[in-house]
Amino acid sequence: MRRSLTRSTAAAAAIALVSSLLGPTPALADENRPPDRPDTATLTARGEACSTDKANPTLLNSTELTLSGRFSDPDPAATGVSQQIKAEFEWALEGSEEALGRSESAYIAQGPSAGPQSRSVTARDLPEKVLIGYRARAHDPQAAGEWSERCWIEISTAKPASPPTVTSEDYPSDNRFHGAPGRPGEFTFDGNGVDTAVAYYYSLDDRTCSTLAEPDTPGGSVTVTIVPRQDGPRTISARSVDAYGNSSECKAVYRFLVAPPADPVAHFTLDEGAGDTAADAMDPTRTAEAAGGIDWTRGRAGVQEWGYDYRLEGTAASTAGGALRTQASVVDTGGTFTVSAWLRLDDTGRDAVALSQDGEHVSGFRLGYDADEEAWYFAVPNGDDPAAAETRILSTASVRSGAWTQVTGMHDAETGELSLYVDGARQGVAEHDAPWTTEGAFVLGAGYGPEASNWPGAVDHVTVWDRTLYTEDTPATFSGRSEIWEWATRPVVPEGVWRLNETQGPTADDGSDHGLDATLHGDPATVWNGEMNQGTWETTARLDGSAYLSTEGPAVRTDTGFTASAWVRLDDTGRDAVFLSQSGGHTDGFALGYDASDEKWFFETAAQDASGATVSRVSSDSLASSAQWVHLTGTYDHVDGTLALYVDRVFQGSVERQGSWNADGPVLIGAGTGAEGVERHWTGGIGLAQVHQGVVLGDEVGRISMGYPPV
Repeated sequence: MRRSLTRSTAAAAAIALVSSLLGPTPALADENRPPDRPDTATLTARGEACSTDKANPTLLNSTELTLSGRFSDPDPAATGVSQQIKAEFEWALEGSEEALGRSESAYIAQGPSAGPQSRSVTARDLPEKVLIGYRARAHDPQAAGEWSERCWIEISTAKPASPPTVTSEDYPSDNRFHGAPGRPGEFTFDGNGVDTAVAYYYSLDDRTCSTLAEPDTPGGSVTVTIVPRQDGPRTISARSVDAYGNSSECKAVYRFLVAPPADPVAHFTLDEGAGDTAADAMDPTRTAEAAGGIDWTRGRAGVQEWGYDYRLEGTAASTAGGALRTQASVVDTGGTFTVSAWLRLDDTGRDAVALSQDGEHVSGFRLGYDADEEAWYFAVPNGDDPAAAETRILSTASVRSGAWTQVTGMHDAETGELSLYVDGARQGVAEHDAPWTTEGAFVLGAGYGPEASNWPGAVDHVTVWDRTLYTEDTPATFSGRSEIWEWATRPVVPEGVWRLNETQGPTADDGSDHGLDATLHGDPATVWNGEMNQGTWETTARLDGSAYLSTEGPAVRTDTGFTASAWVRLDDTGRDAVFLSQSGGHTDGFALGYDASDEKWFFETAAQDASGATVSRVSSDSLASSAQWVHLTGTYDHVDGTLALYVDRVFQGSVERQGSWNADGPVLIGAGTGAEGVERHWTGGIGLAQVHQGVVLGDEVGRISMGYPPV
C-alpha cells in the first residue's frame, strides 16, 4: 500500500509538470468561473461617478440613492452559453467593517456576444455629513465575484439659507434710469453670508435661475455681463447652490431701471418746402441756415397728417448750389455717434459730401459719394490736419442715380470701430483709433472745402444720435426689428392709393399726394358702381376680364422695400389673373394675383426685366376663395431680400427674392405685363388698391386694409 501511494504521487507530479509546460486547460462546458470584478469607472451613485479618493468624495444631496454599475461573467464568451448575472452592493461608514446596508438586483441574462450588463439597486436612509464607502460585486447562480474597490460619498440635504446679493455700477438699483436696451452691464454676485455656495444661478426677467456664475472661492463674488433687451423695470432672480447640489430658493434679488433708447440729438425733417432755414425737430432753438443757394424738392417722406385721406409725402433740401449749416456743433465726433440721412444723388461724375461737421481745417467726419470708386463712403480723419490720414469705409452696394437711398455712418468710441450701412445693409467695418472732437458747424449738403464738394442732389430726414443704433432685432423698437432696419424702411409712404369708388369718368383718382391717377381702359358704365365691399363699406370697380386701369408712370421703386395691397373678389377661377402690378419693359416688376393651376393667391417678382425670367413667388397656404371679398398684401423687404404674402391680414409665408431691379413702367390695376403686352386680366371686383414704399408688418396690414396709415 505504501508503494502504491508513492507511485500515484509520482504520477500526479508528472501530470502537473506537463500541465505547467502546456498552459491552462480550456474550460469545460460544465465548469463555472466566478464573475469579473466590477470596474469602478462604471459605478455611479445617483448618476455621479465613483470617487475612490477618500479626501475627495462624491458629494450628494439625497439620503436615498440609486447605485448602479456594469457587471460581466467570463463564462458566456468561453462556452457560448448564456449566463445569469446579478449585482450586489453594500455600503459602510469609513473605518468600519460592518455594513450599514446591502442590496441585490434581480438576475439578468448575459449572452455569449453581450458586453457587461447594467444593474442597479436603491440605498435608503443613508446618514448625512459622514464618509460612506460603497462597493459592488457580481453573482452568477453558482458563485460570487470579487468586491470592487470602495467608492466614497458624503451626503448633506441642508439647503443654503439665502440666495446671493447683486450689485452693479452700470445699472445701479437707485430708482433711476440707466443704460439702454442692448447695452451690456456688469453685475456682481456675492454669497450673502453663505460661505458654502460654490455656484450662483441667475436669470433676467423670469424665475428660471438657469444661467451659471461660479465664484473662485465658496461664498465669494463673481462678476458677469448681462444685456437687458427691454427698457423699463427689470428684475434679476438668483439662487445659491452648495457643493452637494443643494439650492436655495430662486427669488428676485435685484431690481433696476433700463432707460429707453436715447432719442436723436438732432433731426432735420426738411419739410419746410420754402425759405432758407431748416428746423431741428429735437431742439427748437437750433436751425440750419442756407449757405449759398438751396432749393426745395419732393422728399422721400414728410410729416404724417392723420385723417381719412392721409399724406406722408414732404419736401427735401436740394443742395446742388449750396448747403445748410448750424451755428454750432451738433455731436461730439470724438465720442460715439451716428449720422443718417435719405440721400438722392443726381450727378455721379464727381465726389460729393452729404453730411459733415466742421473742424478748423477739415471736417470731423464726412458721409458722401466717391466718384472714382462709384461708392458711398463714411470717412473720419485722424486729426484736424488736411495732411492727416483718414479711416474710410466704402460701400459694396451699387449707387443708384436719382433714387432715394438711406445711408448711415456710425462711430463706436468703445470699440474704436466705424461702420457704414446702405439701405439697412452693412457695407463694412473699420478700426479707427484716433478720435478727435470738432466744434464747428454741422453741415447738410457739403463738407469742409471748396464748393465743388456740395451734394448734387437732395438731402432728407437727416438724423444724428450720440450713440450707435441697434443693428440686431430687439424688443426696444416699435417693430421688433433693428433700428437700422426701421430707418431704412420707414416711414412707409403711400405712393399710390386708388379707392376705385368712382361713379363715372375715365380715370380713378390717386388718394396719395403722388398725383398718380389711373386711366380706365374699358367702359365706365360697366366698371364703376360695383358692389359694396363690406371690408371698407365703399363701392368698388368691377372688371370683366378685359378692362383694366393704368397710370402714366411708376409708383414705387421695386428694387427697394415696398408693399402692394388691394381688396378683390375673384369671379373666374378658370384662368390665371393679376389684379395689381407694376410694369417693366418685358415683364412685371411685381404682381399680385391668382394661379388657376393650384387655385391659390400669389405675390411674385421676376429676377430681371426679360421675358421668361426666373420668377420668385410666395403662394397662399389655403385655396383662394371665389365670389367673396378678400384682402391681399404683398411685401418686399430689401434688407432681408424676401417676399411675403398676407391674406385677410394673416401671414402666409415668405420666400427669398431672386434678382432685384426697378420696374419703371406704369402701375396696372386689373392686369399684368407679359411678352405680348398687357395680359392675365382680372375678372371680378377690386377696391382700395394701394402701393407703398416701405415694408408693412403685422398689425399694420390691418390698418392699410381699412385705408388708414401704417403706424
